[in-house]
Amino acid sequence: MLLGAVVAVGGNNQWASQDSATPLDAAGDVQKPLLREPLECIEIAGRSLVERLVVRFAAVDMVVAVLVEAGTNVPKFRTARENVTVEFVRDLSSAINQKVSDFSQQGIDHAFINCANTYTETDLLDLFSFHRESRQRVTPTYDRQGPLALWVVDCAKAEDVPLETLLRDSRSNAASRYFIREYVTRLQEPRDLRQSASDMLRGRCQIGPSGREVRPGVWIDEDVEIHRRARIVAPAYVGCGSKVRADALITRFSNVERDCCIDCGTVVEDSSILSGTTVGIWLDLCHAVASGNKLLNLQRDVLVEISDPSVLCSTSASRKFVPSASRQREPLQKVSDLQEQRPISGAWQLGNNLIQE
Repeated sequence: MLLGAVVAVGGNNQWASQDSATPLDAAGDVQKPLLREPLECIEIAGRSLVERLVVRFAAVDMVVAVLVEAGTNVPKFRTARENVTVEFVRDLSSAINQKVSDFSQQGIDHAFINCANTYTETDLLDLFSFHRESRQRVTPTYDRQGPLALWVVDCAKAEDVPLETLLRDSRSNAASRYFIREYVTRLQEPRDLRQSASDMLRGRCQIGPSGREVRPGVWIDEDVEIHRRARIVAPAYVGCGSKVRADALITRFSNVERDCCIDCGTVVEDSSILSGTTVGIWLDLCHAVASGNKLLNLQRDVLVEISDPSVLCSTSASRKFVPSASRQREPLQKVSDLQEQRPISGAWQLGNNLIQE
């Protein structure tokens, strides 16, 4: 039996979400958002949640349609998948209705509908079996926190009713609900990005960081450059094309995403540095999410926009910035070119990079 899956990406995918707090700036006023893109489009430990969902559905041979709200920037998938299409649409609700109808005409009797800000690790085939045995038009899912943005739909039976109404009304029938006990993450606010990264690095979920695990708990992705005097303390992740300069320290469940630069002497602890961010010299980032020139302190729930590019900026802006005093730097080396290991008591060593557990 053919199965389909619709992954909805964009601003209208909040049917099962609750309102979240808006971060304040240092003066206590409502601040501009940390990110322009939907959270599901932000890479976490090397891949976006959209891609991770596509991988799960494609793994059980489903026909997968990714519907993206126009104007939304979805990062390119790192691995090409057969039977996966990506379409940009103006109205997500009507596009999902149309796709379910298309599935029915193609002989696909049942389809999963998943808003991309919700990720679950339940057994998809068991969920489908529950739906088929119950013989209902829609099967909603729940976990301990409440409803989830994941449903199974009978494509033929769902054609006569607006799908958004059908999904909403399905929650009123308690007997029809499928309860999920496995790992679930909802991306509703930036702190959820930090939690998801921490869960991956701690091994709390099946999905793990991309790249190569060069030592237990240390993942290094492609084309990373790490100075011989930098330290990566497990568990941690450093993404594609990023640079970690002399005397910098990445530690305590931190993830540095692609095309970032952690400058000399800076400590990144229990923090997420999102793609394309440069962090200046001799700084201490703890319990934070940084993106470009914006920094969200998770302990105080305060969002700060930094105008000084020598402190925090986008990587593209850092290339244009010329510091007033030049700094001597020893050359960086690619991970693949580092020297052979030299054992150090109580620590791991990658080339000359001290990597501790």
